[in-house]
Amino acid sequence: MRIEKVLRVLIAAGVACAFATAAGAQEVVLKTQTALPKNHDLAKSFIEGFVNKLNAAGKGVVQVDFLGGPEVNPPDKVASAVQRGVIDLLHTPGAYHIGTVPYGNALMATNIPPSEYRANGAFAKLAPQWERKLNAKIIAIGETSAQFHLYLKNKPKLKKDGVLDLTGIKFRTTGAYRPFAQALGATPVQITNAAEVYTALERGVVEGFGWPTVGLASQGLGKLVKYRIDPPFYHLADLVLINLDKWNSLPKPAQDMLLKVGAEYERESRAYMIAAAKADAAALAKQGVEVFTLPPEGAKKYLDIAHGAMWKRFGTLVDKDEAAALQRLMYKTK
Repeated sequence: MRIEKVLRVLIAAGVACAFATAAGAQEVVLKTQTALPKNHDLAKSFIEGFVNKLNAAGKGVVQVDFLGGPEVNPPDKVASAVQRGVIDLLHTPGAYHIGTVPYGNALMATNIPPSEYRANGAFAKLAPQWERKLNAKIIAIGETSAQFHLYLKNKPKLKKDGVLDLTGIKFRTTGAYRPFAQALGATPVQITNAAEVYTALERGVVEGFGWPTVGLASQGLGKLVKYRIDPPFYHLADLVLINLDKWNSLPKPAQDMLLKVGAEYERESRAYMIAAAKADAAALAKQGVEVFTLPPEGAKKYLDIAHGAMWKRFGTLVDKDEAAALQRLMYKTK
């Protein structure tokens, strides 16, 4: 009897150990990076709103191994890194890989929040493009309440109609606003890595640049520019992407957890950005950056040029009818 009892105890312990091992083996760890400097407000939003929350809620199911920012893979290589599975999960502005997935234009040119274009069917048209062209699934679109401003080292010039005149000015651009800067007459200078903008300004390689409504003060750029142009334009679209092969290999509980935390981050990052923009504006004012507000008629034309340039370019990169359909769903005219 004693032997039988000992055997039963050993068998029970073995089964329990096996279950524990199996449960532990189910926890997935995702190699993750952001394409932005870690101290950038946009990166902080991702780290606090997605990475930390997922690691807290997903214990035993899915975790994030946060590797860092551009020092891991540079911004112009990072989309390829997630495409090939070198990293599993990526936080990146859609503008950084717009040459590969031109549908990122629509995400920036929209003037409605993700909740609306998810509900009206536009997202369902967009998401498969990342899967086909980048082998990546969109988990979330963050920081979308952030917009863009143009910044200049020298006093802005206006055309007769009150629109900003950038004729002859060397201007740092990314895919996010290159068509707009060109429409204003600027000479575009492609600098993808945000960390390189400071040096470019310092050395006179560029005389101005576009930047989201957050993160400028933290990068020290307020020391090198004097004017911020109002009103802001476009909407930021920072994508959380996961390698599609990795996604398909995940257990359903891990997929569900990623989507749940992603939805919360997508929503809550909007409020995070509004607060961060106020703080950034106050910090820039202390650094001596002046707000140059265009006159009402000039401001209207300025915004029309901005959105018109983006949607027009989008229509040249994809099927025109498809571009027009997305514009109707994602851009509300007043």
